[in-house]
Amino acid sequence: MRNLPDLRTPVRELTLVDIMGCMFGLKKLETSIYIGLVEENSMTVNDLVEGFDKDRSTIQRALQNLTITGLIYREQKNIRNGGYYYVYKAAPFRDIKDIMKVSIARWSEAVMNWIDELEIKSEE
Repeated sequence: MRNLPDLRTPVRELTLVDIMGCMFGLKKLETSIYIGLVEENSMTVNDLVEGFDKDRSTIQRALQNLTITGLIYREQKNIRNGGYYYVYKAAPFRDIKDIMKVSIARWSEAVMNWIDELEIKSEE
C-alpha cells in the first residue's frame, strides 16, 4: 500500500510527488514524466526512455497510467514514407492545479459535513 503524507505534515514539507501521488495515485516516475512533458511540450517514447534511463516497457506502462488519469495525451505523427509514431503531451499544469483545488475543496466540504453529522452513542 502506498504511503500517504501524514495530514499533520506542514504543507511546506509536501512535494509535488506527494501531492500527485495522493491526488492521482501516481508513482514518482509517473510524476517525473508528467513534469518532463510539461517542460518539453512533447516527447516520444524513445525520448523518455533515454531521458529517464528506464526500460521501454516501464515507460509505456507509466504513459498508460498517465493517459488514463487524463494528465497526458498522445498524438499520432505520420512518417512520410509510411508508418507512424506517437508523441506524448501533458495537459496544461494550470488546468491540473485547478482540478486539484476543486477536488480538495469538495473533499474538505464532504469531510466537514461528515464531522458535523458524526455522533457517538454513549454506553448507558
